[in-house]
Amino acid sequence: MRIAVQGCSHGSLNAIYDTVIQYQQHTSKPIDLLLLCGDFQALRSKHDFASLAVPPKYHSLGTFHEYYSGKKKAPVLTLVIGGNHEASNYMWELYHGGWLAENIYYLGAAGSVYVDGLRIVGASGIYKDHDYRKGHFEKVPYNNSTLRSVYHIREYDVMKLMQLSHRDHTIFLSHDWPISIARHGDTGALLRRKPFFREEINSNTLGSPPLYTLLNHIQPSYWFSAHLHVKFAALYDHATLTSKAIPKLEATLPSIPLAGDHALERNPDEINIDDEDEFDYQQPAPILATGNPDEITIEDDEFVEPQSQAAQENEEGGDPDEITIEDDEFDEPPTAPLDLLAGQPEVNAKDELRVDDSADLVEEARKKGNGIKTTETIGAPVQRVKEVVEASKEEKVSPEGRQTRFLALDKCGPGKDFIQFFEIDTASSVVMDRPPRLTFDPEWLAISRALHPYFSTSIQQSTLPSHAALEQLISDEKKRIEEEGLLVPSETVNEDGTVDLVWEKGLVEVERVQKFWPTAPSQDQLGPNGEGGSGDQWYTNPQTEAFCGMLGIQNKVNPAPM
Repeated sequence: MRIAVQGCSHGSLNAIYDTVIQYQQHTSKPIDLLLLCGDFQALRSKHDFASLAVPPKYHSLGTFHEYYSGKKKAPVLTLVIGGNHEASNYMWELYHGGWLAENIYYLGAAGSVYVDGLRIVGASGIYKDHDYRKGHFEKVPYNNSTLRSVYHIREYDVMKLMQLSHRDHTIFLSHDWPISIARHGDTGALLRRKPFFREEINSNTLGSPPLYTLLNHIQPSYWFSAHLHVKFAALYDHATLTSKAIPKLEATLPSIPLAGDHALERNPDEINIDDEDEFDYQQPAPILATGNPDEITIEDDEFVEPQSQAAQENEEGGDPDEITIEDDEFDEPPTAPLDLLAGQPEVNAKDELRVDDSADLVEEARKKGNGIKTTETIGAPVQRVKEVVEASKEEKVSPEGRQTRFLALDKCGPGKDFIQFFEIDTASSVVMDRPPRLTFDPEWLAISRALHPYFSTSIQQSTLPSHAALEQLISDEKKRIEEEGLLVPSETVNEDGTVDLVWEKGLVEVERVQKFWPTAPSQDQLGPNGEGGSGDQWYTNPQTEAFCGMLGIQNKVNPAPM
């Protein structure tokens, strides 16, 4: 299966899909699956800005609304997780997972599905200790506090993911990085790119502790993340590295020269959210402040409107979208084990893109996807040309030598390493000339049903059962699903157009149960003055109703009014 992985999207959906299309055209290799690692920003209209945790100056509608309205359709099956800059009201509608738009599936706050035998597991949001053990208490409309807490990952969802058994052919998606993963790749190169991470890497606080626990438990073949706006690869060896064997790197990290005795190291990509300090750190920043690892770092031009870009071009006398090649732009990738793609076959000469004929497919796609007029002469490639056509095969290792290949990617934009293409073996063969088959994970469904009584929509999280009790509950539900099956719509349509519900065993295709159903109006359905919607309104999503109906559980997320 050929897949593409993207870091932070930030609403640039047209640019991402155009990049995938151009890759296919240049390589004649169709992409079966696209994975997006958070900050997707599924904004249906400007009314969703009220549920997006960014300052008003960063309000930019992006292009998702075109797919939501049906004006466009995603050209490839797309799986999405959430980050910390989302239309949280819409994501909450689909807490258990569902179609954000046709062919774009959200894995929910936590979830697991199969795509032609490849298991995709996802955890949305970022980690904050003070909200971790709370319930999902936030309600639309959000206030200044809940607008930020709503995307914080919860122990309840992590506990559900911890019940998944190990499977070969597994990919894990997260927005945050697992804590300590920065120590298992080229840490020196990471610090040269992001020197403000030094103290957190030294103190082992860069990333999410719950995700580290999940990394060691699920042991996926691949783990993809975003959030920190930098490309970084690591190889995590489960045979030799445990939570008790984290290396101490304080003495071995490369030194970072300072501009002066009082130089203040800050992340230049950091987005400052009003009142964020009230909910994050209470201590004043030290002299060598490293920045908040849990905040998305967005450069000043991240959400610049086209008019502002034009104004900047006129003012500075240059093209603000012009790409400049850094000195290391075409350096060879690091050698094993630091290179995620180490040991893979060489790219065929006929498939290799060259600077003079590639026409900068990534940057050209970004411009076209955002409605920016392109010229015949396009700048240098955004990322290394060779990386665009590198393919990765699944690593075959014994349980005693199982390894996870980790890759974090940058945000979509000029000069960013934001997308990577892979070829991965799957448990079942991919059928040519057929879209990949997205099915529910029966084990995840059993876990969801077993733990549903403990799902809290108040600030107090219900006490979770003991490990032994959990095992028994889930075992009972697995057996029940195996013996009875799931209650799903029949594939046969009656003469009157109705569909009966039937009990079905085995893998169930997602579209048998959940079909995309728009709830809030899209931007082009609003009146000239914004009539036709409200940022304070919440919706009962038919997909959540259908998911809960399949499992025979109560819809606690957005139940229909009585």
